[in-house]
Amino acid sequence: MLYIAQQQMILKAAMKSSQKVLGCPQSELGLYTGTSKQQDRRYVFATVQTMRQPEVLAQFASDEFDYVLVDEVHHAGAEGYQRVIDHFRDADFMLGMTATPERTDGINIFELFGHNIAYEIRLQKALDENMLCPFHYYGVAEYLGSDEDPDQDMHRLDVSQGLDAKESKQLKYEIGQLATEQRVRYIIDKLQEYGQFGIPVTGLVFCSRQEEAHELSRLFNEHWNQQAERPYRTAAVTSKDVNGKPLSQEKRDEYVRQLTDGELDYLFTVDMFNEGVDIPAVNQIVMLRSTESSIIFTQQLGRGLRKFPYKDSVVVIDFIGNYYNNYLIPVALYGNTGDRDRARKNLQRKSIGLSSISFDPIAKERVLKSLDTANWSEMKKLSEQYRQVRYELGRIPMLMDIYAYDPSLPYTLATKRSNYLDFVRSREKSLGGGKNHETTFEDQLDPVTDTEDAVLKMATELLLPGLRPHELAILERLCRLAEERLDDETPVSWNASAPISRDALLDAIRADFPQADLSDAQFDSAISVLDYSYFTGPNRKRFGNLPLVETLADDDQGEPAYRLSSGFVNMLAENRTFRIFLADTLRTGLANCRDLFQEAQSRRRAFDHAFLYERKYSMADVMRLCGWKKENTPQNVGGYLLDKDTNTMPIFVKYAASQYEDEFLNAQEMKYFSKNGRTPQSPEFQWALSGVGPDWGRTHFVPLFVMRKAEEADGKYYYVGHVAAFDNPTLTTKPNAAGNGTVKVTLSTLRLARPLDPELYRHLVG
Repeated sequence: MLYIAQQQMILKAAMKSSQKVLGCPQSELGLYTGTSKQQDRRYVFATVQTMRQPEVLAQFASDEFDYVLVDEVHHAGAEGYQRVIDHFRDADFMLGMTATPERTDGINIFELFGHNIAYEIRLQKALDENMLCPFHYYGVAEYLGSDEDPDQDMHRLDVSQGLDAKESKQLKYEIGQLATEQRVRYIIDKLQEYGQFGIPVTGLVFCSRQEEAHELSRLFNEHWNQQAERPYRTAAVTSKDVNGKPLSQEKRDEYVRQLTDGELDYLFTVDMFNEGVDIPAVNQIVMLRSTESSIIFTQQLGRGLRKFPYKDSVVVIDFIGNYYNNYLIPVALYGNTGDRDRARKNLQRKSIGLSSISFDPIAKERVLKSLDTANWSEMKKLSEQYRQVRYELGRIPMLMDIYAYDPSLPYTLATKRSNYLDFVRSREKSLGGGKNHETTFEDQLDPVTDTEDAVLKMATELLLPGLRPHELAILERLCRLAEERLDDETPVSWNASAPISRDALLDAIRADFPQADLSDAQFDSAISVLDYSYFTGPNRKRFGNLPLVETLADDDQGEPAYRLSSGFVNMLAENRTFRIFLADTLRTGLANCRDLFQEAQSRRRAFDHAFLYERKYSMADVMRLCGWKKENTPQNVGGYLLDKDTNTMPIFVKYAASQYEDEFLNAQEMKYFSKNGRTPQSPEFQWALSGVGPDWGRTHFVPLFVMRKAEEADGKYYYVGHVAAFDNPTLTTKPNAAGNGTVKVTLSTLRLARPLDPELYRHLVG
């Protein structure tokens, strides 16, 4: 067996583990490095730096080893790694291992191994399986200087941005800010506050640059370690020492030994210990730099997750400044890369298995601010995520593949363009024409007509989010689309379903979604969406102007039945690419819908008609889910619109951005202004005030939706519950939009059936 790694430290640890697993004598294990040439052993552990040399490889036959194990295989794109892997291609078995298979340099690691993933386990799963040491994460506010000392004011300092090393004066100035007596004192106070009492610290401190690491280490050594009752003992381990000379491997190994043996409290470093180092004794990770990527965050967190005797957990103390990239912290901790609202909700979770997560109020506010400003649909970011899944699979990833990778991503990817097929076509073209000229699968995609493209657009906008199961379940039963793969050349015959009765379709919805609103209004609304009678003229045209479903006359029992329209049947039968992508969109929509209902069940929240508390909806979503027979234009809806057919009147509030300063008075009441020219005698108020009493909520449904100003670009509103009463409607006046007069409006207090949760209330009011 040949075991390849970059660092001698890793090789020695692997030798120790292998001997334990294999039960072999020490004499069968050999180290092959620049200083040791034990290549005649049964199990050889070699550094890639030594093995990649042509004169070294020439000493070994291509089938010299039965097994070849390549550690840190995400580096396999480098020439040295590829030379070794290519040389030993005739081995019976080759295994690559890595904790971070994601790459951003265009190298496809999976392709080197035929896209054959022997085993995969992610951080959260490994923690659940008790394979790693639990961690206690504390997000704390970074030191931002003292108001009493303007020279040390760091409110203007953003250490997330690197500086040009040539600008030595500016660099010296910034290091002077990063490594101050005040900041060191602040850091030490926080380490004492969040550290484990009575347990000697074995810590790694990740800094933003080398000069900072050296200066902080020096300053730390001048301070008293209260727990140990002696001065701190630290060292800086970077590529260069304090004098700017390269740090030798021997010196680095010595520092690691001193830390492991308790002779040092902390090692200050930059990126040197992200990988390729094995220090199981580490019980504290300190992050004094911004989170530039979730991959690096996970690498650095992972330095403390190795199990070790007398180590029950690892403490992670993350100093969070005013950084744009703070949104990557919840992404790294919880997963989720495509949805700001999911990331925000994740911040409410205090644990992952036995691990705990907490933020102080200022640090949490900084993360939330970053979530608001992050561009979740940036094409560069989405392309990289698409490419990562594509590399892993060795084919075009479908939305269900993306969903398996990260359930928050499919809708973000698909809506970046007209639909997901459109997105895939653009990415395949981009990859094929990029500087690396990668192999493209563009030829697997047949052209689609404008109508087919428009139908996919409708499915993407309305069905993919999975907000209502009715349309999805109806189409699934009527289409009966088989599992097809783009790269499978075997033709699949497809035939449309026979007509299906209304009761049978309702039973199908009820079977999978027993919590769903099975009222006639909801079912009829779904049918009107699928036969396109629901849409306004412009939207009907935008979605292809082709009914997907048609209603047949009542049967002998007086029950209608439904079937696919002939035009839709022809499209499905004739265009395989269209059929595959539509089926994929429907399956992913059903998966999203199941997640939505599972979320309601796990949080013990019932659906309010078709809405789920704290979920976000567009105005178009709301009109559809209210069961309206016809959609309306946003201009006609305005802040609210009464639909007497369904007895619903949704209210939309753009918080802190509305014309008349609608605002919450408390967690259950909102001061609300009507549209211009409305009086308490206007039809909507007469409707709202009619039949006031205990049965009012059963006959009048007034859902309230609130949009945060910071999220206005998303065009979506939080559902905060339904209005139980309009209190004290009073005629008043307000300045008109032109500012040259006044208009009559009605001011009332909306009282919700239930108060908002404190977390959502704070999020909305700011």
